[in-house]
Amino acid sequence: MKEKLKFKKLLNEFRSLEYEYEYNNEILKEAHEAFECFYLKWCEDNGVDLEKLQEEKKKKVANIVQQNTKEHIDTHGRFETNKAKTKHKEIFRSVAKKIHPDKLGIDDPRQEEYQTAFQRAVGAIEQEQWGELFDVVDRYEVEIDDYNEVNDSLVTDIDRMENKLKSQKSTYSWHLQNCGDDEVCKARVIKSFLHYMFDWKE
Repeated sequence: MKEKLKFKKLLNEFRSLEYEYEYNNEILKEAHEAFECFYLKWCEDNGVDLEKLQEEKKKKVANIVQQNTKEHIDTHGRFETNKAKTKHKEIFRSVAKKIHPDKLGIDDPRQEEYQTAFQRAVGAIEQEQWGELFDVVDRYEVEIDDYNEVNDSLVTDIDRMENKLKSQKSTYSWHLQNCGDDEVCKARVIKSFLHYMFDWKE
């Protein structure tokens, strides 16, 4: 019972972090646009020649973009694994027995729901997204034999999700939107970005 309650606690923690991550993504969609507009306007108002900086620091900018792209994939991307070594195969089989859409009649109203849930489980087991898998397990009351192993995997995914959140909140767009109407704070963010990208100094 203790390990089962721990599972519920960890799963709810994962769900909370996942919701926060999705919420932050929505905020960042607007924040990235706002950053770009404010950044260009600030540079124009303060006599910063962006074209010249971009030309002079072309190689550095390319390296930064390449590094940031790699870090983004490592942090936010899916994790392809060797299927032969995938953990929790027995749990996945139990999920398939319970909610595989082929088990339903073609006119069953649950067909679309089961199809979506089963595809989530397939993607989760292939890419070791344990929080996703156990969310399906919990929602459809699939039995778990070994909670210790499951809880260890959930802790791994919670750590991964916390790193994804940390990555979101380290962006210049995030810092700028947190400044609100504080123009000094906003200018400081832009100056920091210019220094990071182009070694710019006042």
